Amino acid sequence: MKNRLKILLLLTLLPFGLYSQTFQVKVIGISDGDTFTGLNSDNLQLKFRIHGIDAPEKKQAYGTKAREHLGSLIFKKNVTVDVNDRDRWGRYIARVATEDGRDVGKEMIQAGLAWHYKHYEKSEAYAQAEQTTRGNKRGLWSDPKAVAPWEFRKRRPQILGS
Repeated sequence: MKNRLKILLLLTLLPFGLYSQTFQVKVIGISDGDTFTGLNSDNLQLKFRIHGIDAPEKKQAYGTKAREHLGSLIFKKNVTVDVNDRDRWGRYIARVATEDGRDVGKEMIQAGLAWHYKHYEKSEAYAQAEQTTRGNKRGLWSDPKAVAPWEFRKRRPQILGS
């Protein structure tokens, strides 16, 4: 019951940026390379977006690989989420760590399957990881014409003929 009250408080105060909370969830679904669904200790399903990264969209080059890699890191596993915000789609924005303490956002960047989302995360560790991964031409960085997801989303209406 206490956990349920904490979650209700979290749900109420997060939109105002007044609260953050760290807790564990069991990952039950992977939407794409930076979004997943988890069950908390009260079996509530919550949707999360990994803070500080932006992975390729599903229909974008490397989108499927990013989703699969995120799944290999966290699907059906317990992770620690440090929730600090909600986005306009209601997803909880969180830093995510594996059971052995690895930073999932950094792991995705190092695999060459996500961009460091500099607009939202100023982390030197993420910046360095992206620079190294780019230099090694790993993952999406092997494509000299790789398009950042935020650019892909802007262009998408043009691609679809709108």
